[in-house]
Amino acid sequence: MKEKIYTIPVNEAYDKDCECPLCELEKQLEREGVSYALGAAMMEPDYRVASNEKGYCNHHFKMMFEIPKKLPLALVLDTHLEEIRKKLEKFDKQVSSLEKDKAGLFKKSSADKTAAEIADILGAKEKQCMVCEKMNKTMEKFIDVLLYMWAADDEFKAKFDRSKGVCLKHFKMLAENVTKSLKPDKQGPFLAALIKKQSAELKRIQDDVHKFTLSFDYRNKDMELGTAADAPIRTIEKISGYINNEVDKEV
Repeated sequence: MKEKIYTIPVNEAYDKDCECPLCELEKQLEREGVSYALGAAMMEPDYRVASNEKGYCNHHFKMMFEIPKKLPLALVLDTHLEEIRKKLEKFDKQVSSLEKDKAGLFKKSSADKTAAEIADILGAKEKQCMVCEKMNKTMEKFIDVLLYMWAADDEFKAKFDRSKGVCLKHFKMLAENVTKSLKPDKQGPFLAALIKKQSAELKRIQDDVHKFTLSFDYRNKDMELGTAADAPIRTIEKISGYINNEVDKEV
């Protein structure tokens, strides 16, 4: 199949020797998202409005903080915190009545309603992150492209079979999108190939991590670890997705 612009990232990810090519795509999207948020996005009014409103999750704030230049981050924090304060200002007016509030046996405390409102506002905020939202939308598209390529491109199908599978998070995403992205006659064969691949790769990585544990037995002090040397980190990434994030430090 002739390569198209939207198939290039998926193909390139599957060219890498890694535990999950989809994590490689996600990692790249994350780096780009963080760099964009503290770079070009600073000059885009629409993005800044949304950024002020939604903000970022703890993980992506941490990545932003690791970038040496702190002024862009400080500007984002300043305007985002202003929006948070606006949402919470309503509760300032309730302080006086809350201080005087006296609930009784037949009277419910007004603190219950106020506490629930605070929890609702902050709970909604915890679920919002500009980088996560963009990543998730793009990953859905990449999943769709991957399934399309598997069904239409024999060369990619062979590449898929040679890969080390994917992490469990992306295993779930692929399974969830099978019926949405593939024609009925392709759904069963893809799921079969996916399950077969995952079973083999999960066994492979467990064999590695088990060998790693055996190396601590004094009777195996001369054991050659080989591929088991970095088994713990690869096993974690296979189970829960990549954990080694990189950021463009020059933003």
